[in-house]
Amino acid sequence: MLAPPSLRFIRDHIRARHYRLTKHATIARLERSITIPELEQALLNGEVIEQYPEDQLYPSCLALGWLASGDPLHIVCSRGEIEPALRIVTVYEPEDALWESDYKTRKPRR
Repeated sequence: MLAPPSLRFIRDHIRARHYRLTKHATIARLERSITIPELEQALLNGEVIEQYPEDQLYPSCLALGWLASGDPLHIVCSRGEIEPALRIVTVYEPEDALWESDYKTRKPRR
């Protein structure tokens, strides 16, 4: 069974431009006017904040990166068995109502 993508795995694949965006990630990126270079920079300078080894289809992780504007960006990445192995599943700007000010810690559910 595959492990969720590590930060090193993500960075290596981004640097090599050896990854793919899902249709969902492409739509989310375009709706938010996030460029490919911005997305790549967010992953190269970001960090993995959660891992989901039991995710359906492929193990995945949640990365936190930052846009040039200073806005936080959450990026869900998975590791598949077919090359390119790095898949960017979705991108979104975390909601303040759900995340602490560090955007790494989920707020308790009420």
